[in-house]
Amino acid sequence: MREHIAGLSPKVTVLIPVYNRERFIDEAIRSVIDQDFQDFELLVVDDGSTDGTPDVLASSKSRDARIVVVTSPVNQGIPAALNLGLAHARGTYVARLDSDDLMVPRRLAEQAAVLDAHPEVVLVSCAYDIVDLAGKHAGRWKRDEPPAVTAFLLRFFNVVGGGGQVMFRTADVMAEGGYALDYQTSEDYELWVRLLRRGRIETLPFVGMIKRTHAEQSNVRWRHIKREKWTSIMRAALQPYLRRSVNEEEIAALITMWRYDGRAGMGSIADRVMREAFARFRSEVADRKLQACARRKIARQWYIAGRYFLSDGQPIEAMRYFARAARWLLTPRSDATA
Repeated sequence: MREHIAGLSPKVTVLIPVYNRERFIDEAIRSVIDQDFQDFELLVVDDGSTDGTPDVLASSKSRDARIVVVTSPVNQGIPAALNLGLAHARGTYVARLDSDDLMVPRRLAEQAAVLDAHPEVVLVSCAYDIVDLAGKHAGRWKRDEPPAVTAFLLRFFNVVGGGGQVMFRTADVMAEGGYALDYQTSEDYELWVRLLRRGRIETLPFVGMIKRTHAEQSNVRWRHIKREKWTSIMRAALQPYLRRSVNEEEIAALITMWRYDGRAGMGSIADRVMREAFARFRSEVADRKLQACARRKIARQWYIAGRYFLSDGQPIEAMRYFARAARWLLTPRSDATA
C-alpha cells in the first residue's frame, strides 16, 4: 500500500460523526490509526458537541496529520453530519465508523481490496462483534448471503447491518444525494436500498468492527419512530419490485415477520407477499442455488419470529410460524439443484 502523503488525495476517507462522545471517541480514533492500511484520512465531524469531545479531537489531531476535524456549530443529527463529512471527503472510498465503536485491524485493507478488484460493487460490509460497556461479548452480527440474495432480502430487512462497518464508493453515494435528512434513524438502511440501483453489495465474513451497545445509542433514542421509517423504506423498495402498490396491512404483516411486534394473525398476509416477492426473485435469478439460499433465509425468519411468539406466551401463533418455516424449508422439485 502506498503511504499517504499530505496534500494528495487518499484512497480511503474514514468518516466518523460524533456528538458528546468524549468517553469513547479517542479509542475509536486510535483503532483507525492502528490499521495496517495507511492510505487514508480520518475525517471526524463534530456535530455540535457540548462536552469535552472538542478537546479530545484537538489532542488527537495534534498527534497525526491524517486526522481532519470538521465542526458543525449546532447539533444537526447523524444524516446531516454524515453529509457534511461527505462534502469534505477526499477519498475514492469512504469507510464508516461510529464514534463509540472500534475498527478491527485489516478491515480497511480487506474492504478496499474488494472495491479495487470489483468495479461493479458499490458497498462492502463485514461481520462485527457486539460488546457491552464492560467489553463483555454480547453477540455477533454475521451474514453469509450472496449479493443477489442480499439485494432480495434488503427489501424486507437491513441484512447489511448497521452503518459503521461498511465501505462504499464516494462517487456513488454522492450521486444518490448522500444520506436522507428525514431519516434520523435507519439512515443507513435507506441509503443501502438506494445504492442497489447502482451495483452490488458484498458482505465479507471476517469481523471488522467491535460495536458497543449502550442506552445512549441513536437507535435507542429514536426507537419511537423506527417503525415509521421501516414502513417507508420497505414500501419504497417493494413497490417497484412487485410492480404494484403495497398497502398498510401488508407492510404491518411484514414488519411483524421481520421485526417482530407481537401482533397475532398477520402471518397469512406476510406469507402471501413473501411468496409473491419470491416468485419475482425466481423469475429474475435463474441460479437454483441462489433460489434455495433465499428460501432458507426466509424459512429461518419464520422460525425466529415463531420463537418470539413462543417466548411471548402465544404458543398457537408460534406453531403457525413454525409450520410456515417448515413449508418454506421444504424445497419443491422445481427449486432443486439440477
